[in-house]
Amino acid sequence: MNLAGVKVLVDAFNLQLTKGTGIKTYGLSLLEALDRLGAKVDILLSRSGYKNNEILDEIFFFDNQGGRQDWPSLAKWLLKSASPFYRAKRRKSFAGLVVKKGQYTEDFLKYATSFSMPYCYDLANGLYDRLRLTTSINVEEKVDIWHATYPLPMQVRGAKKITTVHDLIPLRLPYATLDGKKIFYNKIKDTLKESAVTITVSEHSKQDILTYYDVDPAKVIVTYQPIALKPLEATDAEIARFLRRYSLKYQNYILFVGAIEPKKNVGRLIDAYASIDTDMPLVIVGKKGWLWEDELGKAQFLSDDKESTKKVKLLEYVTMESLRYLFSGAYCLVFPSLYEGFGLPPLEAMNFGCPVITSNVSCLPEICGDAALYADPYSVKDITKQLETLLGDRDLRQSLVEAGRLNAERFSMENYIKRLHYAYRTALDV
Repeated sequence: MNLAGVKVLVDAFNLQLTKGTGIKTYGLSLLEALDRLGAKVDILLSRSGYKNNEILDEIFFFDNQGGRQDWPSLAKWLLKSASPFYRAKRRKSFAGLVVKKGQYTEDFLKYATSFSMPYCYDLANGLYDRLRLTTSINVEEKVDIWHATYPLPMQVRGAKKITTVHDLIPLRLPYATLDGKKIFYNKIKDTLKESAVTITVSEHSKQDILTYYDVDPAKVIVTYQPIALKPLEATDAEIARFLRRYSLKYQNYILFVGAIEPKKNVGRLIDAYASIDTDMPLVIVGKKGWLWEDELGKAQFLSDDKESTKKVKLLEYVTMESLRYLFSGAYCLVFPSLYEGFGLPPLEAMNFGCPVITSNVSCLPEICGDAALYADPYSVKDITKQLETLLGDRDLRQSLVEAGRLNAERFSMENYIKRLHYAYRTALDV
């Protein structure tokens, strides 16, 4: 089972971001899996450089870069992309002048000499949003498969296209996202037509795709996702020592991990937390998203109540290393999301021996199996009930720890590689 000799180009729209996103995590796992399958893997960067000066080229490449979506830029892009002489070119090695430590990960730097086409994603998305045109580009070396890790209106000439569609949340919960719904709907529709294979991350997401679009079910392949966080080799005492930097005690806090936005349902979680009898703090790990003030606003009442022992602690961004300790040291994870395509945080928690309370909707029962407690995410009363049950039963907690570790094994890198190999072989045979 291998992809030896297969040349794969993966989009770097999220991979080149300095901070993590769910799709970036997915992309890094994809690169690792393809590498282990023996494929020749490159990524397509969209960062600009300065071709006439090597020093400025490196400085520009690692600078913060904005997008270009004005009409003159789009018109120029349309003309250039149609030319056989305009190609994504492989970048040269850098001299090492820019200090990258702490800003860019080794995962990204490993591929920094891959292909580059400045601003290609901003321009392709801008052109699609205005004219519903998919951009076809040339690459100076042969590419067998072009893998877009999310729906991108771009095609590589001469390559089979694989696209990962993670979820249809903007169509299922239109009131919970900011996406332009018509553009999103059409982009998925066109992506399904253009792709030799569409990968998705759960059977539930596949059923959503088949419900909304007329597509051959055999061309929509479920690979799930692997657990990306590496195992933590630390004693309980070492975990407890690490947690002190956040003023937390071992197995004495309730954890939430995810973006702070309506679909993650943090507001109802805070309501449930406020109604239980505990002095454990609620630790929220995630960046502030759309309408975050509405979601976190209720936490202010707890802060204003001088007699309350409850505390809500927000950690807006933590490193992957810190996240491993936070999972390992928590009493439990509560993840009451309204909708997910996959739902990685509950699986990550299980992998680190952290019991899980999650929603009984979308893909979450499929992913978490019998290793979690489930609540109706629209019912504060039900979330409260499950919290009280778990906080009051140490034996139940231990049984969930053991069941969670077993469940997490279903989503190993080895199992992901098998599913991914099947998807790629299917695409190559189309």
